[in-house]
Amino acid sequence: MAGFHFTLERVLRWRSLQLAAEQAKLDRLVSEQLRLRALQASLSAEKSQLIASLGSMPDLRGDDFRAAASYSESLVRQSERLIDRITQCEKSLAEQRTKYRAAKQRCRLLEELKARRLEEWRYEQAAQLESLASESYLANWNRS
Repeated sequence: MAGFHFTLERVLRWRSLQLAAEQAKLDRLVSEQLRLRALQASLSAEKSQLIASLGSMPDLRGDDFRAAASYSESLVRQSERLIDRITQCEKSLAEQRTKYRAAKQRCRLLEELKARRLEEWRYEQAAQLESLASESYLANWNRS
């Protein structure tokens, strides 16, 4: 009796590699999104800290207000650039999720086909074994 051989095994391996590559890209984008969100939270905290520090400073002068205003504007520009990067990252993340789902489905379909073929092979092997056993029994019975 021959062992099980799935004719599309190479294709299944290739699809599995594609799935792993798409998963790696997805993981990278998710970690990038988390990093950008952390930067956004850090900028928000820095803005709040700037406002709080102005309230606690004694003897504020015009230069202090100009420096604080300039720094605040800088934080706003950084925040706007960061929001643009987050938006782009989320768009890329949505596209990558679509690619990942498609790769996963292609891989899963081949795995299901392989499982179905394996089940058919096992059924055929069991039928051959049963046929061989009954022939052997009949041959022994005819000898006696």
